Amino acid sequence: MSTASKTVTVYSTVGCGYTDMLKAQLDQDGIEYEEVNLSLHPDRWPEVLPHTDGERISPVMIDGDEVTVGFNGIGCYG
Repeated sequence: MSTASKTVTVYSTVGCGYTDMLKAQLDQDGIEYEEVNLSLHPDRWPEVLPHTDGERISPVMIDGDEVTVGFNGIGCYG
C-alpha cells in the first residue's frame, strides 16, 4: 500500500476523540497524512463543507477521490 502518489488529508478539530482514533489507526497502518486542524485554521472549513453536506463535522479524511466523514460513521460537530 503506497500513498506516495497522493496525499491523505485529515481535517480535525481540537478535543474530538474520533479524530484521535482515526489518526491512531492511520499511524498503526503506516499511512502518512497531512493534518489540517480546523480549530486552529477555521478559514479552511470551506474545503470540508462540500464533503459534509454543509455540516461542520470532523474528522474528514480525503484520500484521492475517496472521502470519509467521521470515524466508523461517528464524528464531532464543531
